Amino acid sequence: MSKYKVGDELIIIDNPSEDAKKLENLTKLSVKDKFAQISWGLKIVDVEYNKPNVTLTYQNLYGDVNKVYAICTDIENFDHEKVLEKALLKAFQSEIINIATIKNVKKSERCSL
Repeated sequence: MSKYKVGDELIIIDNPSEDAKKLENLTKLSVKDKFAQISWGLKIVDVEYNKPNVTLTYQNLYGDVNKVYAICTDIENFDHEKVLEKALLKAFQSEIINIATIKNVKKSERCSL
């Protein structure tokens, strides 16, 4: 992200390659001995709270922008952080399902050749 001041106005320019590099550094799978660890990066683009719901807009490693929705079941004790965590977990789950689907499609294409 670059920031420029023009008169009294601040202009912010997002650099997609910087975002992609940050997400790439956050996303990895490592195996050491008999232990494996996965780390996944997403960029939070926007969060909209509409009690009891939250809408999370995020960008994945490939630059795709997606939305997920979560509902806080305890309306009286609505907690922004907890409902955001719930939406983030849905986003990560969605991304893992997408990766598994893409890998399965590629695998079936190789088998049919």
